[in-house]
Amino acid sequence: MKLKVMMATDDGENVFLGHPGDARYFRIYEVDEEGNSRLLKELENVARDMEEGESHGSVGKMKRVLEILGDVDVILSTRNSPNLIRMAKETDIQPMVSPKVKTLEDGLRKVVENFEDLKYMVEKRKSGERFDVYVVLT
Repeated sequence: MKLKVMMATDDGENVFLGHPGDARYFRIYEVDEEGNSRLLKELENVARDMEEGESHGSVGKMKRVLEILGDVDVILSTRNSPNLIRMAKETDIQPMVSPKVKTLEDGLRKVVENFEDLKYMVEKRKSGERFDVYVVLT
């Protein structure tokens, strides 16, 4: 099985440290069970400057980001957000939060280390089961 994993970035090297929807770009990678990964595409985040009103995490911005991303299985972020929690409850995408990840390479390594758990959650999501945001603290 292969997972499509999105990580947000401003510079193509480091994971965006804020909320993913505020980054300049979304990088989508394909990761397989053997630990191989490859960049599928980099997308400009045209929803980045959407007005969110007084609170962060608007549903409208989340929907626009999902349209941009298309078919992804996992979103890796360095911090949790209202929209990641919402995605975990309402979509087939499995959000993963790993606060210690700094570079995109680190992020891919974390996905590989947690591949079996992520694969299980993604497979179950496709049949309607939902899980909370998957948090990896190490």
